[in-house]
Amino acid sequence: MDPRRSHRVDGFAVENIPQGLVEPSLTEPSVRSIEELGKIIKATLIKAGVNTNRISLAIPDACARVAIHPFETLPSKREEKTELLKWKLKKTIPYAIDDSHLSYMEQKTETGENHVITANIHKEVLAQLEEVFESLGIHVGFVTLSTFAAYELLARQHPDEIRESVLFMRVRSSNISSLIIQQEALVFYRHTDYNFESPMDLMVNWSADPYEEIHPCLMYFQDKLGAAGVDKVYLSFPRDFTEAELSSLAERTRASVCNFDASGMVQWKQTVPSNLVHHILSPALGLALGKL
Repeated sequence: MDPRRSHRVDGFAVENIPQGLVEPSLTEPSVRSIEELGKIIKATLIKAGVNTNRISLAIPDACARVAIHPFETLPSKREEKTELLKWKLKKTIPYAIDDSHLSYMEQKTETGENHVITANIHKEVLAQLEEVFESLGIHVGFVTLSTFAAYELLARQHPDEIRESVLFMRVRSSNISSLIIQQEALVFYRHTDYNFESPMDLMVNWSADPYEEIHPCLMYFQDKLGAAGVDKVYLSFPRDFTEAELSSLAERTRASVCNFDASGMVQWKQTVPSNLVHHILSPALGLALGKL
C-alpha cells in the first residue's frame, strides 16, 4: 500500500449552516446564535459517529490577520520577540494589539533570512468560537486557519515539491486564500474576500479566467521577493479544472498547474465523496494529519 494513502476515514458528516448564522469577521464575534450553531455541530458529530471532549479547530481565514516579517536577526528571548512583533503589528491591525491573541512561527529562508509568520485573532472572536464547543462539553485545543490546515495535505502528499516553489490557492464561495512555499518556507500569503452567494455563482464568475487571481500572486513573488517564478500551482476549488483549462493556465503562468486532490492521502471506509465534499473536508483532513 502506498504509505501516503495509509490513513483511513471511518466516518464523516457535512451539514449546511443557515445563511447569516456565521459571518467571519476580524473585529466582531462571528456567530449570531451560539445555541443554534451548537445544535448543528452536535447533530453533525452524532451523524459522523464522533464522541470526544477535545477537538482541533480550523477557523475561517477571514477571522485572523496573517503577516510575514523578514528579519536579519531576532532577539533570543521569547518575551523580546513577542514585544518586537507586537510593535510591528500594532499599526496594521484594526484593533488594539493587546486585545488579540498573537501566534507566530519562525523559519529560515534559502537566503538565510529569518522570516516570522504571525497570526492575530481578536480575543472576543476566538472566545466566542471556543464557547460554541464549550457549550457541548468539548475543549478546543489547537486552532489554525482553514487554508493552513488544508495545506498540510499538500505538504505531506508532495514533500519533494514544496522543497522547490509552489503556489497553493484555495477557493471558496466567499473568499480566496493563496500561499507560496519556497524551499519549505512560507514566503507569501494573500486573502481576498468576495460576495459570491454560492459555489456555482463562484464558478460562473471566477473560473472564467482564474489567471486573474493567480497573476498578482506570481507578480508579487517575482517583483518583491526577487524570485524567478514558481514550479507548480495547485488549485483547491469546488470543481476540477479540465485538462484544456490547466494547459492554458500552465502556458500563461509558465508553471505546471494541477487540481489539488484533497483525498489523495486517505482511504474512505464508506463511499468516496464528490470533489466538492473533498474540498469542504480538506481542512479537517489536514487537522487530522498534523499542523503547519
